[in-house]
Amino acid sequence: MKLLTKVRRQRKRRPKPMDLKTLSRVLTTAISKLEDHLLESTEVEEARKICHALATVAGSYTRLTEATELEARVEALEATQETQASTGMRRAA
Repeated sequence: MKLLTKVRRQRKRRPKPMDLKTLSRVLTTAISKLEDHLLESTEVEEARKICHALATVAGSYTRLTEATELEARVEALEATQETQASTGMRRAA
């Protein structure tokens, strides 16, 4: 019974939230390690599982990359807008 309590307690603990750069680094490392395991795999079933995991992580990495690029574009637009507002160079709509 104590083991079950310990497992529940561990599940309740949440890691600190990561920023996009840290998460990108973690996913890149995961992809690299999965590729290494795939190349070393000798069993078909194991290779299938690794391929599935690799596809999942690669999809997450792609979405993260898109989010990171979008965030950078929004920040650049906001900076441009602030610069124009401070210099009084707003465009007429």
